Amino acid sequence: MSTTPLPPWFAVPCGEVNAAIAADRLAHGLLIHEDPGAGGMELAHWIAQRVNCREPSRAPCGECQECRWIAADQHPDVTRLSPEEDSQYIKIEPVRELIADLTLTAHGRGYKVAIFSPADALHGNAAQSLLKTLEEPSKRTLILLVTSQPSRLLPTMRSRCSKLRLPGPTREVAANYLEAARGAGPWAEALAATGAGPFALVDADPSALAQLRNDTISTLQDIGSGNLQPPGVAERWAKDGLSIRLSCLESWVTDRILESASIRDVTHLSQGALPPKICRLFEFSDAIRDMRKLAHTPINKTMAVEALLWRWART
Repeated sequence: MSTTPLPPWFAVPCGEVNAAIAADRLAHGLLIHEDPGAGGMELAHWIAQRVNCREPSRAPCGECQECRWIAADQHPDVTRLSPEEDSQYIKIEPVRELIADLTLTAHGRGYKVAIFSPADALHGNAAQSLLKTLEEPSKRTLILLVTSQPSRLLPTMRSRCSKLRLPGPTREVAANYLEAARGAGPWAEALAATGAGPFALVDADPSALAQLRNDTISTLQDIGSGNLQPPGVAERWAKDGLSIRLSCLESWVTDRILESASIRDVTHLSQGALPPKICRLFEFSDAIRDMRKLAHTPINKTMAVEALLWRWART
């Protein structure tokens, strides 16, 4: 990552890390609070390179062996833990093994770095084990917790970490970044389809996402105008990209809420009175979020989607 220019929205957290290193006050634990798709793992890799680069005056150089190993996830002193494929959690056994490794002398002259992503996936026992390491860290060790939901971490764990905020870029900035990194494509539409940041789309087909979004929104508009009935649509959506379609709906409804929030509407909001149009959009947005939570459970997806679309038809 360091061989290419940093994304512009990395400037503030990277500046904070550089300032901490210059003042010799870099914390042993850093909590990277990212917006979804903003690049929390990429920032973690940058930090690991920053503290291990062989060229301190221009770290991370992106060219030395340490930087190249970290970029390739092959550095012996930098370890990432994420949930295994068959689990939603980071389990205690690999955490214990990593904690034991952190007490050993580093192979190089830099730091031993442990990256947990997403950190909110730490199982309860695993989190408790890691907490002890945060309280009594070994010298020249760095623990990086990457999450978009820091409230799901133990309060005691959050309190023992220095916070780095990584907000996502605007859709225009994200589209420009993806076009520079991946080439031309309908990136703005693809970003609108997922509602996430650019790093969630680095391996995606923007044309396919844009087409799915356009189909989803045009279908929703046809239902709203009475030109389509929900039953047939629900069966098709339940079998074809339901998760992305729900993201498309939530992103589109959010855009409609923002477009509808005129100065007068904001005045009403401050007085506790929602304009009817925005109220209905908020209610439908809540229904979409509820549906997204249920999408991975063994519910009858066709019936659930149909109920959601009937709700829109009555909006």
